[in-house]
Amino acid sequence: MRLTLAVVLILAVGVSGVAAQAPAQPVSLAFATLDTGSAWYVYGATMAELLRRALPSGSNIDVKPRAGGVGNPRLVAKNETPLGFGFTVTNRWAYEGKEAYTEKMENLRGLVGGLDTYYLVAVATKKLGISSVREIRDKKLPVKVYTQPVGALGEFAGRQLLRAAGLSYNDIKGWGGTTAHAGYSVIVDAFKDGRADVLFAVITPKHPSVSEIANDGTVDFVGLDADTINALRPLGYVPATMPADTFKSQGKPVSTVGFPTVVITNKDLPEPVAYTITKTILDNKEALVRGHAGLAEFDPRTAWQPDKVGVPLHPGAERAYREKGWMR
Repeated sequence: MRLTLAVVLILAVGVSGVAAQAPAQPVSLAFATLDTGSAWYVYGATMAELLRRALPSGSNIDVKPRAGGVGNPRLVAKNETPLGFGFTVTNRWAYEGKEAYTEKMENLRGLVGGLDTYYLVAVATKKLGISSVREIRDKKLPVKVYTQPVGALGEFAGRQLLRAAGLSYNDIKGWGGTTAHAGYSVIVDAFKDGRADVLFAVITPKHPSVSEIANDGTVDFVGLDADTINALRPLGYVPATMPADTFKSQGKPVSTVGFPTVVITNKDLPEPVAYTITKTILDNKEALVRGHAGLAEFDPRTAWQPDKVGVPLHPGAERAYREKGWMR
């Protein structure tokens, strides 16, 4: 069941440290996340709850189960959703107009980066007996592949991973396999019912839906070989290792690529609003982690750094970091 979460945020005039005047009128902002079974949706709901005490009376934030890592930058650039989650890799692609994007989105701005680490993974049923994605190609396996919907980075990155390993959706279909792109509620049920063989996804530790898939011990987290990782690096992916026991029955570390989540906006967001959103997130790490354990490694002091954001900072966000002495 897909839900829409509407959260009323209340802005206190005179937030500590705000030099510019708060908006005279309430603001209404949509926040693009991902489907309701995703970590991003939980992140968004948690942040909205914190912001309730930070922005003016009558303001509204609507946390949307929207398009994910690839689609969200488009929505934010068009100001359809002034706030959204993106990844460093997709933010760069969107800003520069490459890979998943055909035009430059130079009005994108960052607020808070380095919220977590996401890993690009292949989750495969144990009955397949594979230890790398390349084995699908080498054995021409007729696998039933699932990803998130088109527009989410999980789907786009899955295609990139297959390409790096020397195969494609069409190859899989030609061998008798299938591909499906759906929300996590559908994907979880497909694994439970035996209708899924492989999930390509970008996931954070303690990801709720992937945890549910892994809990019965019938899947393996399949790593990427060195050649596949090297083929992904020019796209902006960074080699990373998902530690052992990140998920149940995952007894070994998984070699793959990684990247962090970023709160993004566009240059039209008023500076006092951008400042208040940024400061509220920076000041409330403990509450964020209570909302979702995937945020445990978030370091507010480094959340402004270019390699953790992927696009230029909004001036309001920059002011928040400079006031704290973290950015000079």
